[in-house]
Amino acid sequence: MTHDKKRLSDLHFSKEAAEYDRSQRYAPLRAVHPRIAEEALSEPFRTVLDIGCGTGALLRIIQEKGTDARLFGIDLSERMIRMAKAKLGERADLRVSDSEKLPFSNGAFDLVLCTFSFHHYPDPGAVLSDMRRVLAPSGRLILADPTVPVPLRQLMNLVHVFTKDGTVRIYSKKEMEALVEAAGLEIAKWAKLDWHTYLLAAKKS
Repeated sequence: MTHDKKRLSDLHFSKEAAEYDRSQRYAPLRAVHPRIAEEALSEPFRTVLDIGCGTGALLRIIQEKGTDARLFGIDLSERMIRMAKAKLGERADLRVSDSEKLPFSNGAFDLVLCTFSFHHYPDPGAVLSDMRRVLAPSGRLILADPTVPVPLRQLMNLVHVFTKDGTVRIYSKKEMEALVEAAGLEIAKWAKLDWHTYLLAAKKS
């Protein structure tokens, strides 16, 4: 299933890449990007990695805020990375990569972002472990992803076994807290951005 879900994610988002920034389907995700950027900029950082960066929309907002931080991004979809490079130019180091095997050295980043891609990861523990590896001491992780009430979430998780966009699982707050803490990260904040999106902030412990 692991490789099937990754392949489906790659195929789906490669198909969506050209219209992603204009698609009404993803408008609710774009709407909360400024609040995620605000949380990111609430503390200073010199290096930031966006995992599952897509077209680079969140990095672009951070760039436009005037930060002199070095910007990095990875995505499974080559087409998404192409779109991000066109948007961000030479300012950002953008690479095609699997989130479970980040192509960066230990402790390379003060800040790691992961927005609206975590529910696509077949091995969330491996992703969080590698996030922690590339975080500098006391580095921050900011993760945003969908959340819905229990009955609907259970139904969606049953349906996602058969969906073609690569979604693996929508997690509860309790499940996410357990995953993050098991990876050796200390949760600093949990907030709802809207009725179906949460933001989790954690630090390397």
